Amino acid sequence: MSTTMPTPATASASGSAVPTSSPAEAVRGIDTTALDCVQVNAAVLADTAHGPGTHLELGARLRFAPHCPGGGRLPTVEQPPADQIERMGRPLGLALDAGRPVAEGRALMDLLPKDGSPLYVVGDAYCMPWLPYHGHQHMDHSVLLRAVDGGAGVEAVDAYDNETPYGRAEPVVCAFERAEAAALFDGSPSLPVAVRPTLPAHQPVEVILADNAREAVRLLAGDAPERYAAAFRDHPDQQEACTTLLLESWLLHRSRRLHAAWAAHHMPGSARARFAHDQADAWDALAGQCYLAARRAQRGRPVPPQIHSTFAELLRADAQGAADALHTGPGDTMPYEPAQVRETVVSTVADVLDADPALVAATDDLSELDGFASFQMVETVERLENAYDVEFAPADLEPAVLRRIDGLVGLVLRTAGGTKVARS
Repeated sequence: MSTTMPTPATASASGSAVPTSSPAEAVRGIDTTALDCVQVNAAVLADTAHGPGTHLELGARLRFAPHCPGGGRLPTVEQPPADQIERMGRPLGLALDAGRPVAEGRALMDLLPKDGSPLYVVGDAYCMPWLPYHGHQHMDHSVLLRAVDGGAGVEAVDAYDNETPYGRAEPVVCAFERAEAAALFDGSPSLPVAVRPTLPAHQPVEVILADNAREAVRLLAGDAPERYAAAFRDHPDQQEACTTLLLESWLLHRSRRLHAAWAAHHMPGSARARFAHDQADAWDALAGQCYLAARRAQRGRPVPPQIHSTFAELLRADAQGAADALHTGPGDTMPYEPAQVRETVVSTVADVLDADPALVAATDDLSELDGFASFQMVETVERLENAYDVEFAPADLEPAVLRRIDGLVGLVLRTAGGTKVARS
């Protein structure tokens, strides 16, 4: 086995629709620390097919939907891989066709597309030698496999990024001979998922915010966060409870981090984006406390009692922030109708440049458009100030902001406080 290591980077907020040339290249544009082991390689496929930032749509919905596996087991927010695969396809613009589990490596290799495109596979991390879980822990884990060298070799791309008890897992590209790759998947059922790009089914931002708000209001009306936390607090085996709670905090932190990235992408500089970022940081801090609690429980020492109340408080804060996003009042700077702001910005720029609005909307750097120069930049700023009856702060008028539609939308949202819409 030979390996190379893609360099992970923060996901692009450009919204570019230009596909990347390979899954390995797409990894470099993804914050892989915001995704779990099933999501992360589907994210690579989405950005490969549709361009950087596509995967952020996985973070649009802010959910808390624990389920109890039964048999006295603790509740969990973890979803079975099959459920995740079914849910991921539409927002990512991928048709994910799960086949029957395959326990023979040779049969799995026969499913690799002849054109060299990747097959998404969920197998056992215990059998994957590039992972620290190899030989230590059985768990579902995704990987992208594709035939290379005319079918004589197999490339495995895995963007998973995590610190584990057995060492660090980092994004990696591995090369195997075909027989060598087949041997890795012998005897352990793997789920092959055929992949075909489709049109992403992206909902308008205000629709997503409304859906999140409705779920949040229902959560705030009940006691689900407190019951969830109490299940761990009152469990008779605190070592098991703390070990499980550590995984829960990890999953919730990653989902909140991904939601924060989505909010920053669609609502740059907005109060909603700042709130989501702060919540993700709070979940990160709680995950650290849960790690400490798990270590203390392993040694038979008392568990810090505040972790359970903090869990419930953070879940309620998530929900309150989502509910507040669509209920603005005096002094509230939550975003309002960001899609309408974007439409106004695009039409304003198009009018100033005498350009096709569709071309403007699809352009990452407006300076690449014909006729865009300092005068047009100033004209755009003045028209938007007039349209929204605001005055942008001089410190906010940076070229990097003014050359991007997302930058201009964010400028309007944070200056207008999300409470004004363009005058007709």
